Amino acid sequence: MDLTIGLVGCGRWGINHLRTLMSLRSIGRLGRVVVCDIDSTKLDALEADATYPSLTQMLEDEQLDGLAIVTPPDTHVALARQGLAHNLPLLVEKPLALDHESAVDFLTSLPNESVLVVGYILRHHHGIKRLLATDVQGALGDLLSVRYDRQTVRARPPDARPISTLGVHALDLIAWLMGQTLTSGEVVTKRETDDDAAVRLVFPSGQEGVFDVAWSAPEERRFLHLEGALGRAILDFGSGLISLETGQGTKTIQSAGHEALVEEWHHFLDHITTTTQHVFPSVERLLDQSEWLNAHSAKDSV
Repeated sequence: MDLTIGLVGCGRWGINHLRTLMSLRSIGRLGRVVVCDIDSTKLDALEADATYPSLTQMLEDEQLDGLAIVTPPDTHVALARQGLAHNLPLLVEKPLALDHESAVDFLTSLPNESVLVVGYILRHHHGIKRLLATDVQGALGDLLSVRYDRQTVRARPPDARPISTLGVHALDLIAWLMGQTLTSGEVVTKRETDDDAAVRLVFPSGQEGVFDVAWSAPEERRFLHLEGALGRAILDFGSGLISLETGQGTKTIQSAGHEALVEEWHHFLDHITTTTQHVFPSVERLLDQSEWLNAHSAKDSV
């Protein structure tokens, strides 16, 4: 496809996006990949079709088909508005905004034909897709609880908070998988320090959502635990292995597929030519998460 995609931001995660985009270009999914960053020293050694010191210049010089924003969170909304002013489909990393008012104003004023994908990458993980398959869902029965465990040895990035940076993936999965709104749940327990956080939510249905996240941990841990009326499952995000326990015993399922970031980009590219609004996750889900974070942690974000 002869598409030109612009990438804004070349930090640690931005480089992962660039690597994915260049891979997609190599198989013909894209035509050109152009990049901008306000730190010109980051641009010198990049593999890209063109580089720019600002989004403004990139928008002036390029005919973009889509724009990815992978910059510090406090810049997301302003950069996204620049993209929308050029009628561009947007892929914006989470968090979308650093305060609830900005999130509400942005999301409720999207043009009818907007394409906006926010980077909740775990929705695209092949392990999650396998858990949602009919056979696994049947073995689990009605979902009773979701527990997300994410520990990383990496140090906390500057200005990041454990809930708004690591925990938002858990909040998204809990609400989505259970079919609940976060704001309908009661926060039974909540602990947060600079480097870690743990939260337990109980919904009117009796379902529970729990997460425990941390930076500077002794080891990497990325697990999702689902408990149903008939069985339970544990997904290791790193290996893609699912341990499924039912009354008939325990079996191991190996999920397989592209990396989640690759799948996220395929999802975005599949929708950039749509003539109707496409927001993923939905505007309602994004607003619900924003409202929950605004109520339960003043420094946290969408």
